[in-house]
Amino acid sequence: MSGDFAPNSRYYNLPQRKTTAADGTEVAFVGRRIIPAVERYRALDRVRTKRHSRIDGVAAAAFGDPEQYWRICDANGEEEPARATEPEGRLLLIPLPLEVAQDGDA
Repeated sequence: MSGDFAPNSRYYNLPQRKTTAADGTEVAFVGRRIIPAVERYRALDRVRTKRHSRIDGVAAAAFGDPEQYWRICDANGEEEPARATEPEGRLLLIPLPLEVAQDGDA
């Protein structure tokens, strides 16, 4: 199942798990994703949000891929992507991917 995710997905390397429902049906799911501590991230850049900024737009400008928004959310301790660019003027850390920052396992 985790092989079903593209390499740029936050779920890409997560393990596949299975559970058995009360009726005996086997259900597959992706293992839990633990968000790394914000202290582990190293800055590639910093960006101040503007009025009507969206996190996918910030990610597209920073990484060339709007689907990398989750890296910015993780690095800034934001669990809700819809709130990641609020308030206007918020300073966001644009992180080096942990895989590149040499700060341990991603």
